[in-house]
Amino acid sequence: MRLWVLLFILILGLANTASGQDFNPKRIYQKASKAVALIVGFDRGKESASTGTGSIISEDGLILTNAHVIYNDEKGRPFDSIRIFLKPDRVTGNMKNDTSRKFRAKVAHYSSPLDLAILKIDDPQFSRSLYLLELSNLTETSIGDPVLAIGHPEQGGLWTLTTGTISSLIEGFNGTPGKDVFQTETSINRGNSGGPLIDRHGHLVGVNSMIARQGEGGITITDINFSIKSTVAMEWMHSVGYSQQYAKTTPQTVDTHPEYKTLTEKAGIVPVPTQQPKPAEIKPEPKQQPLKEPEILTEVHPYEEKDLFEQVEDEMEDMMRDMKGKIRRR
Repeated sequence: MRLWVLLFILILGLANTASGQDFNPKRIYQKASKAVALIVGFDRGKESASTGTGSIISEDGLILTNAHVIYNDEKGRPFDSIRIFLKPDRVTGNMKNDTSRKFRAKVAHYSSPLDLAILKIDDPQFSRSLYLLELSNLTETSIGDPVLAIGHPEQGGLWTLTTGTISSLIEGFNGTPGKDVFQTETSINRGNSGGPLIDRHGHLVGVNSMIARQGEGGITITDINFSIKSTVAMEWMHSVGYSQQYAKTTPQTVDTHPEYKTLTEKAGIVPVPTQQPKPAEIKPEPKQQPLKEPEILTEVHPYEEKDLFEQVEDEMEDMMRDMKGKIRRR
């Protein structure tokens, strides 16, 4: 009897080791990072901007990110200018070199309650030979799985890699119906907003969106980060007319939130628990009042990064002559 027990434990241990060996952050990063973009949003004539991260999800230049990355809180609408920076062949830490692949983009759709947005590269210099990130249907994803994040964290390097695990699953985050998120210990910070959470297959399992850093009484919170599930993003994209498909590693699953087929919320910046979804085409509404931000990743934070703005000043001479780089990391 003891022999069978020992044999079972040995087999279980080998299975866990094999699963861990399947997760190769270096290999995954080498491919997936090419499909991760740096996003800068700003208004003409203003002295502030927002930076975040996005994932390229189609060859014609669609980029998935957070709504709050491209949203101007003060104006109650998206920024009127969006720039996308694609990863260079080699990241050196030299801002001018690392941000040389610059393209104009526009906001195609965005949703406040779900905090998701789709951008479209809209630039004559744009080439369709892009690396893509496919979305996972999450049939093989569960608590304890290793994951990694790629993004542009505040005071960190561009296209930074961090690793961790999926810690928990929260349905209806902040009281928003259908906004299901993963909790992860994978380190993300301001600047990572909108970036991908990636599994061992190199597929996007979440959109990194929120962090918790301070609890009641000022107690510091660590390793509590949230990523919107890829299935939430996919179902929302389908609801607004996109035809993206899941990665083909596993069979597709049935939609877990059929209400998304009519979920087309008005635009904004943060979820409102009492807001009811209304069938309507998602369009920016300049007159809409900005909603209250959560005390997490969406918090406004000025940030100095003069070199980054030098990359867009050549297009903005008439509007940014006195600007020297106040950036809000998202």
